[in-house]
Amino acid sequence: MHKSYPAPGTEIMLEGAVNFRELGGYRAADGRHVKHGLLYRGGNLDALQSAADQAVLQSWHLQSILDFRSEGERAKHPDPAVEGAEYRRICAMRMTDGTEMDFSSSGIERLAAEKAAFEKAAGHPVHDYDWFSALYKQMPFDNPAYHAMFAMLEQHQVPLLFHCTCGKDRTGIAAMLILLALGVSRQDALRDYMLTNTYRREIIEASLRGKSPEERRLLLSVEGVDEAMGAGAIDEILVRFPSYEAYFAQEYGLDASRLAALRDYYLE
Repeated sequence: MHKSYPAPGTEIMLEGAVNFRELGGYRAADGRHVKHGLLYRGGNLDALQSAADQAVLQSWHLQSILDFRSEGERAKHPDPAVEGAEYRRICAMRMTDGTEMDFSSSGIERLAAEKAAFEKAAGHPVHDYDWFSALYKQMPFDNPAYHAMFAMLEQHQVPLLFHCTCGKDRTGIAAMLILLALGVSRQDALRDYMLTNTYRREIIEASLRGKSPEERRLLLSVEGVDEAMGAGAIDEILVRFPSYEAYFAQEYGLDASRLAALRDYYLE
């Protein structure tokens, strides 16, 4: 008898955090499905304080934790040690000079300077929404965090939990890249990305209360995710490459044989 699993993208219910889930169950183009229990995504682990949450975390039997946050974010909310799991931190968003993009309070001044330089190059003021839309389009390329992630996947360092602060942006793009590499459709990869808005609905609505429709559109991505931003990141791949397979070959060395091996391991 086959074990029964929840629908792909179902939230893992926790007392201290929302938007934790796994990638298992999504259907690939060849008819196989992503294996359950290997690939988890989430946010700050220090939110999982209760005995019940700790029991859930331990039940994943993690071998690896990959933290996409900056050092400033990690310092404010350090990941607790998880028995049996190796911890790595590699920031998944970078300044133009290659240094970490720090979303903690201590990094605000540098972020402001980075945006000012972007506006100077554009020749006009730019809303944060448009700036981040441009940043998202850069994330899939030459990103040391995602290079480390795919190396860990090839080395079968799983079960793996990858996370950032809220589990929505750096984590959301990473999840889409994994799903696309495994042959899951763009539609389903983007659907997984957008589930953040379901699981963070109360937080999002509290942040947007009283805002106009246009303000809501521009500010949604502060606490939620914006479909155009997410789509922009993965669609930029097809602007630069003839296919996702060509991108994975060029960016991560996942040629046809290595990509097939990756799929054989993570699909069933």
